Amino acid sequence: MNRKRLKEKILFTGGGSGGHVSAATAIISGIRSQYEMNLDQILYIGSDLTMEGESDGKTKGKSHEEKILSTTDIPYRSIRAGKLQRYLSFRSFKLLFGILGGFIDSWKVISEFQPDRVVSTGGYVTVPICIVAKIRGIPVYIHEQTAVVGLTNKIVGKFAKRIYISFISSASFFPRERTLHTGNAVRPEIFNTTGEGPAQQAIRKMLPNSKKYPIVLIAGGGQGSHLLNITVRQMLTYLTEEFQVVLQTGDNQVHKDHEILWKDRLKLPADKQDRFFPVKFITAEEIGNVFSNTNIFVGRSGANFTYEMGVLQIPSILIPIPWVTHNEQMRNAQALEETGLARIIPEGELTAERLFNELRRLSSIINKGTLKIDEEKLHTSFPINAVSTIINDLTLNSEPVL
Repeated sequence: MNRKRLKEKILFTGGGSGGHVSAATAIISGIRSQYEMNLDQILYIGSDLTMEGESDGKTKGKSHEEKILSTTDIPYRSIRAGKLQRYLSFRSFKLLFGILGGFIDSWKVISEFQPDRVVSTGGYVTVPICIVAKIRGIPVYIHEQTAVVGLTNKIVGKFAKRIYISFISSASFFPRERTLHTGNAVRPEIFNTTGEGPAQQAIRKMLPNSKKYPIVLIAGGGQGSHLLNITVRQMLTYLTEEFQVVLQTGDNQVHKDHEILWKDRLKLPADKQDRFFPVKFITAEEIGNVFSNTNIFVGRSGANFTYEMGVLQIPSILIPIPWVTHNEQMRNAQALEETGLARIIPEGELTAERLFNELRRLSSIINKGTLKIDEEKLHTSFPINAVSTIINDLTLNSEPVL
């Protein structure tokens, strides 16, 4: 394919969760692979807000998106940001001032960078950027990852030039003539099955016994889940009698689940220790390899993880977070359940015994070859070419490379 030189400057924005960021970086990666361009033709804008209760020595004071972008070569700047809370506190007033500061910072950033278009993947940081862009006549494009639309994309969707949606169910929230079902912009790393990392090294040791002891990946989203970590602790002894488990614990410095679970691992009999591996995070380099060797996934049903399970056709047991806005995780899980790939355990019904029994039941169905998957619904609901569809629809201004 003859690559063309990109003539535009594009400003990306999205933050507050890993899903918003990974969708944006997937699109950026796609643009870079398709066009000749300079690094400074793309700028990513995130917030200056850290997640409450999250801190470690290396990334203290950084927002979630800044932590992720700091590991890439994508130019990044942060702006002041804020969001409305349902209760009043000192932090509420601080966040309100952050909203006002965000508009000032957005005007400054756009004046300096002079983007030809803005691509937003959601999160409260995106509202001032998109509104300022609209005021200045810069076209705005948004991507919605979840089955239920968040407040920020509802606001920006009223004036966005184009709206890309991951799930068909979210189409009703936007004007039909400006909406395109593309699927989710999944990270390209999930298709790389040769990457290495701590989790994959543990799985390599598990592979020879995976027929007898299926490999289960348990992950509570990008930051881990204390509830899932506790549940695994409660059933660790009998879980490792039938399964091999990689558990992404996260790195919460309050609960210290990783440290506790690592000690639990060392208390297991020697043969069982190799069947359980707790890891704080699974690296981008190894994630595709880890997924390719996973027999069953257990975890939360954030938009990105759920969509990736559909794309890779990994049988899953999903435990949606019930307090997420508009119960969006349940809607995400139901979209995968409708294809036959997923089983859902409501959080209020989660116990160690229930999860273990669901694992045994799903594993038995897989082994018998009786897992019924609606292939047509799967391919319709979880298209794998979202990035290329979005880039083609953007019709970026380019010229032949001489």
